[in-house]
Amino acid sequence: MAVTVFLRAMAALLCTLLLAAQAAGANERKTVRLAFRAAETGFDPQQIYDRYSVGICENIFESPLTYDWLARPVRLVPLLLERVPEPEEGGARYTLRFKRGIHYADDPAFNGKRRELTARDFEYAIRRFRDPVNRSPYEWLFENKIIGLDEHTDKSKKAGRFDYDTPIEGLKLLDAYTLQIRLKSPDYNFLYFLAMPNVVPVAREVIEKYRDDTQAHPVGTGPYVLKEWVRRSKIVLEKNPGYRGHTLSTEFADAKDPWDQGAIKALAGKTLPLIDRVEIYPIEQEQPRYLAFVNGEHDYLEETPFEFIDQVLQDGKLMPAFARRGVSAFREEQMEFTYDVFNMDDKVVGGYTPEKIAFRRALILAHDRAQEIDIVRKKQAIPAQSPLPPGVVGYDPNFRSGAFLDHHPARAKALLDMIGYIDRDGDGFRDLPDGRPIRLEYKYLALEQEKRQQAELWVKNLAEVGLRVDTVAVQFADHLKDRRVGKFQIASSAWIADYPDAQNFLQLFYGPNTDQSNETRFRLKDYDALYEKSLTLPDSPERNRLYREMNRLILTHAPTRLGVHRTFNHLIYPWVKGYKKHPILFTSFKYLDVDTAAQRAGKP
Repeated sequence: MAVTVFLRAMAALLCTLLLAAQAAGANERKTVRLAFRAAETGFDPQQIYDRYSVGICENIFESPLTYDWLARPVRLVPLLLERVPEPEEGGARYTLRFKRGIHYADDPAFNGKRRELTARDFEYAIRRFRDPVNRSPYEWLFENKIIGLDEHTDKSKKAGRFDYDTPIEGLKLLDAYTLQIRLKSPDYNFLYFLAMPNVVPVAREVIEKYRDDTQAHPVGTGPYVLKEWVRRSKIVLEKNPGYRGHTLSTEFADAKDPWDQGAIKALAGKTLPLIDRVEIYPIEQEQPRYLAFVNGEHDYLEETPFEFIDQVLQDGKLMPAFARRGVSAFREEQMEFTYDVFNMDDKVVGGYTPEKIAFRRALILAHDRAQEIDIVRKKQAIPAQSPLPPGVVGYDPNFRSGAFLDHHPARAKALLDMIGYIDRDGDGFRDLPDGRPIRLEYKYLALEQEKRQQAELWVKNLAEVGLRVDTVAVQFADHLKDRRVGKFQIASSAWIADYPDAQNFLQLFYGPNTDQSNETRFRLKDYDALYEKSLTLPDSPERNRLYREMNRLILTHAPTRLGVHRTFNHLIYPWVKGYKKHPILFTSFKYLDVDTAAQRAGKP
């Protein structure tokens, strides 16, 4: 009898302990840890440029539109708006109706009151793109675009202070929740602008309170808030307690895609986000970033460094060491392209005369892109035929660069000889026609093996045709700034799609975008005219014809050496649920879940 009572008591105690453990597990905060490939610059959405800062902002702020998470090809859906606006007046007018009852995260700037989002916040944000004080690298989105905005900006510049209050004809507030935008001419890509993670409403009182340090005080309506920021070292996001929540749309999911089905199984029907805390550690050196994942310090690794790809994959399959740990690999042909920019304002590599064009084309012919793909990219890339990557609207799979980008040292030497760039002093390196030595400088991103090998390839290839080049490694943020302001001669670069249309890539060579996104500083009237005409057309054979003409002008004038379209492999531990990389959006935080018990058990 006594034994029976004892056993029953022990069973009851074990049951109680089990229930307590389950309750503790249910209440455990879910955390994901990961690394960024480079350091952020800050979190003021109208001032930032790099993908890592934008990736943080897309979790703190919300854009009027966004993309369905699972739909492929990508599909616009409303986020802050009630619906996706229909183009009016042939694409020259858009009426934005914002949802009611959306609030900003709590902040001292609101004096203890809940602050509701209004249409005026977005109108204010548009003006901020044009305020010279912000030096916005995305000013081009709204430059020469909205009726009256350019004139208003010019008037503000003359006054020495940007005017945020005087009405602008093309920005009309119909009521507290409705903004009507009138354009100077039709633009059928304007809706894509409304889905960019940095084209977001901001509260004026927040900007004015933190005027001297807006980068460190982002306050938005999104699912996360910035909890901690140690510049270039650590970023911590925590769930916004006042966020209204969202759900996973499964309408456009692919029944045959295991990643879609995994996301549906993990997330469908749940109020998101499920992750309570996100810790991001910028690690610019590739080996420590890779090892942090291998050692279980991080929960997933995006963009596995090329130098380690042979340790991860064999014939497209995970190596046994990773497979045994349940790691998955998401393979992405990223909607981007790499390129090396020539500074068209530089006295040596710039210019538009026949001999200057011939010099740049000789540099391109000297470069061995096949070696770049095989050695630098470990075969995880395809050669770019134009700036347009597969997948964007306007991409022509039949367009070929022909002999413009072929590795051909003999032709490169012949071009250099033809323009009089020969070795005049017998030191083994070519000189200018006036006898001065040719010294080239190539800037690249420091701490990345891929970029260092690319620089070494330039040195090797140009030496083969008698040209000397010095290489300079620069930190990520400084490299961005140097390219933007023209502080370079030749520099490595890459562009990832802001939106899935060819225009987003072709604007990189539009003259008025110099000092913004046009890093080459390329200014060609014929190109600019074609670009401006293309803006007025919807997706059509005529617009595609203009795109082909622009691509040909880029090839013939050679403001850049076109590189590759890279393929990246993202590695995910099995306790991370719902992962799928989006072609446009940068992060997955608000569409993830974590099995905390498996996460604890799986850590080495």
